Amino acid sequence: MKTSLTSLLLALILGAALHQTVAAQNINLEPKYGLVAKTEQQQAADQQFLDEVDRQTGGDRARAAEQVALLGWSFVRKNAPQDAMRRFNQAWLLDHSNGLALWGMAVMESAKGKRPEALKLMAEAEPKLRGNVDFEVDYAKAVSVVGLQTKDKALLADAAKRFDAIYQQHPDHAANLQNWAILLYYAGDYGGAWNKIQLADRTPGAVPMDARFIAALEAKMARPGADAISGK
Repeated sequence: MKTSLTSLLLALILGAALHQTVAAQNINLEPKYGLVAKTEQQQAADQQFLDEVDRQTGGDRARAAEQVALLGWSFVRKNAPQDAMRRFNQAWLLDHSNGLALWGMAVMESAKGKRPEALKLMAEAEPKLRGNVDFEVDYAKAVSVVGLQTKDKALLADAAKRFDAIYQQHPDHAANLQNWAILLYYAGDYGGAWNKIQLADRTPGAVPMDARFIAALEAKMARPGADAISGK
């Protein structure tokens, strides 16, 4: 990479590209631009964007995509989903295999209730994001949610396997334990769900589980004593 992408320069490049690619149907807000055929004007704007990034980075599109995807995630944290999706799309335009961009698109789709679509994007991102525990937890949760919605036993088994594998490597990841508890609750394993909740409660800096879920679980089974906690 001949020169780094400073925040100011990156904003200028992205702002210009965004201005030029807006269409009547705002494909910028759909994952991978909706995979629709682009107009000649949109294609020209894309090429101008790519050429400018190449000029600034010496042709290192993969690294540029990583920077743009990180910018997208900064918009996720600011609760600016449209800006986030625009950046994820631009990162994907630079590098179709960028895992952070695909994961970001999945998060945006899930927020809109498009969970099967989100799951497909997660699967596509997985080869690039293996070892990223937060992605792995998010992916396991996505598998679990779709499995529960569709009553797909294979997906449910896959989700349980993923939660367990993460636990073996990262026993203090509270969100993984909490998501696992939800899966166990809907599977009717209330004791198992309490076990995971209690383990999660003991992890450093854990955020308490949603009170509504705890109340629903208590309605099915009283909270066990602390001596019931174990590693499985």
